[in-house]
Amino acid sequence: MRKGLLQLLFFVALSFSATAQNKEYHVSAHSGNDTNAGSVEQPFKTISAAAQVAMPGDVITVHEGVYREQVVPPRGGTSDKKRIIYQAASGEKVVITGSEPVKGWIKVQNQTWKRTLPNSFFGDSNPFDEQIYGSWYRGKGKPNHTGSVYLNGKRIRETFTMNEVLEPAKEQLKWYAEADGNGGPVLMNFEWIRPSQGKQMTSMQASVEGGDQSVCIAIVNRWPFGYLKDNSILHFDQVDFGENSDTLYFQAATLAKGGIVEMKLDNPNGELLGTAMVTNTGDWEQFSVFPLKMKRSLSGKHSVCFTLKAPALKVDGETTIWAQFPEGTDPNASSVEIAVRPQVFYPDKTGINYITVRGFILENAATNWAPPSAEQPGLIGPRWAKGWVIENNIIRNSRCSGISLGRPTFGHAHHYQQMPPRIYAEPEGGQTVEQLADYFENASWTKEEAGFHVIRNNEIYECGQAGIVGCSGGAFSLIEKNEIHDICMGETFEGDEMAGIKLHFANDAVLRNNHIYRTIRGLWLDWGSQGIQVTDNLFHDNDVQEDIFVEVCHGPILIANNILLSHHSLNLSQGIACIHNLICGEITGGQDRCAGGRLTFYYKPHGTVSVGKAPNPGGDLQWYNNLLTGRASFDKWDEPGLPIKYNGNVFPHPFFKPEVKLTKKADGWYLSMNVAFNHKNKEKRRLVTTATLDKAITPNQAFTNPDGSFLKVDTDYKGVKRANNPFPGPFEIKKAGEYEWKVWPNTVVGKKNW
Repeated sequence: MRKGLLQLLFFVALSFSATAQNKEYHVSAHSGNDTNAGSVEQPFKTISAAAQVAMPGDVITVHEGVYREQVVPPRGGTSDKKRIIYQAASGEKVVITGSEPVKGWIKVQNQTWKRTLPNSFFGDSNPFDEQIYGSWYRGKGKPNHTGSVYLNGKRIRETFTMNEVLEPAKEQLKWYAEADGNGGPVLMNFEWIRPSQGKQMTSMQASVEGGDQSVCIAIVNRWPFGYLKDNSILHFDQVDFGENSDTLYFQAATLAKGGIVEMKLDNPNGELLGTAMVTNTGDWEQFSVFPLKMKRSLSGKHSVCFTLKAPALKVDGETTIWAQFPEGTDPNASSVEIAVRPQVFYPDKTGINYITVRGFILENAATNWAPPSAEQPGLIGPRWAKGWVIENNIIRNSRCSGISLGRPTFGHAHHYQQMPPRIYAEPEGGQTVEQLADYFENASWTKEEAGFHVIRNNEIYECGQAGIVGCSGGAFSLIEKNEIHDICMGETFEGDEMAGIKLHFANDAVLRNNHIYRTIRGLWLDWGSQGIQVTDNLFHDNDVQEDIFVEVCHGPILIANNILLSHHSLNLSQGIACIHNLICGEITGGQDRCAGGRLTFYYKPHGTVSVGKAPNPGGDLQWYNNLLTGRASFDKWDEPGLPIKYNGNVFPHPFFKPEVKLTKKADGWYLSMNVAFNHKNKEKRRLVTTATLDKAITPNQAFTNPDGSFLKVDTDYKGVKRANNPFPGPFEIKKAGEYEWKVWPNTVVGKKNW
């Protein structure tokens, strides 16, 4: 009897547990209420309300409508099979947006209208006050803001003077804003201090709490403190004041309103020695010297701290936006919106694992710059977690980056110089001081912390910095069948983190079957990215830079079956095997000459623990079975120091150059090419496998699949099985003639048929 009762209770508990953990919640913008139970009959009104109650294994189904909210998931799933799924209802158009509609525009002159809003309209962050800022970012003295104005879903571009926005409108519409704010949360860069009678000490000899040693292009081989905000603390130990220093000079730069610098003795709670005000210097990288008059003189060596304070905000401050609209357009009768939220779907803490986001239109976020040395915000992203699936979405109009897979806190900049005296963990950064120290010094992290994401079947466009960005957090991820276009085009700023996809340390990631075009640079793999595979992708019209740039990586990196049609196809470091690609643009690469040559990390195979740094002399390239035409050649290497191997590649004959043409038709993109059959018969080519390829020299690692299994490049771009004597290039061809292949479908996102 007792045994039977226990069994019954066990099965009841098991049944209750399964039911409790596998609910489907419904959300409806039209008929919902956040006090409802979340059922089909009584749906929630907001996605955020459903997020608060969803547990691992649950599904949140969102019905047609526009959801003006920032979804901040408080928890994730516990495994791939017990994830929390956010999905649009089948066949229904669901928009999650970071923008709000704005009426009340007043005509000024020509096609220019204006709207004044209280700063309280924007909540905690005002995108029309907050400037874009970050390491490797260059605004060229222009206060680019994170805000945007949209007319009928199209982004209007920012300008920087009243005169320009009042001019008659041209094809490119403009907006301009003035706000009663401080320019955003970032106050300044701070580089060195020097007592009036003592010796200079730089930020490289000091430590920062609430900031980072940033990369400032204007200062070579010195690294100012950056990302300094209200209450950031700078620690300078044992500063030599000489004899009776009564003034301390320091160097700082800001394009915002700056801030107050408080100097204290010994520690942040010590004696206040004096204050100084930093004002606008003209750019984030344009430094000026400021004096700080001390309340008493100091002699000898003393430790001092500097606490930064933001200027007081104006009470009842306002923001005025001037915007141009086409002749005859009344913005009060049109769809005009402005960005107000910094993200659309983004946790506020790390470790929110195993979330699926599918089927939405995600748009209009006031994202800031995503550098590899600090938190990398995106319109959507896991913020340092693992196991996310982002699929079948349209992701558009992010001021900087669309999807971010990257860093949650400071880190990467320290790879360029010595360690600071002390390291301070960022609040909510998700990493201990010990973990940060390991990352700063060794670029190592715990493999199970982050990565293992799936990013597929998304259309990503109109992003100012990157379609997909990520430092370390993109490792072990699958990025496939995404259409990424119109990234960083026509922007008023520049920087070194701009591309269709920009990844650092993307170890063992797989990027396949993506279509990347009209970007400043198609794909940029930087630092690490060991074991990555780039296969079966279509690149074209990435003519500002190139289709693929691999920077200071040691390999092994596989680039196979890609169609590379831009003017500059490849710019390569080393440890790379290029197999069966169609290459129409220039090929460059060679030794790293940046700052005299950098030492960069390599890892244990299929891991995240680095085993050392090595120089980047270039070479260690293996070129097998590629079809080169147009501008492509192998004669533009920059003195590579490691060997290069060639076999089975085909160049255009002086009397015969295959005409390659890409055409967009109603049902997709088509590639046409005339083929001379003797290309196949000219020599015998081998199928390329792990056994065919030499190991990448620096890490001494074989070319395998990410799981360590044997690699075979035995199918072509279309999935056709290759012959034993395969045809060069991405398509397996049996006879001469004119060919046309459908290389990308033109179908609804999430319903692409290959």
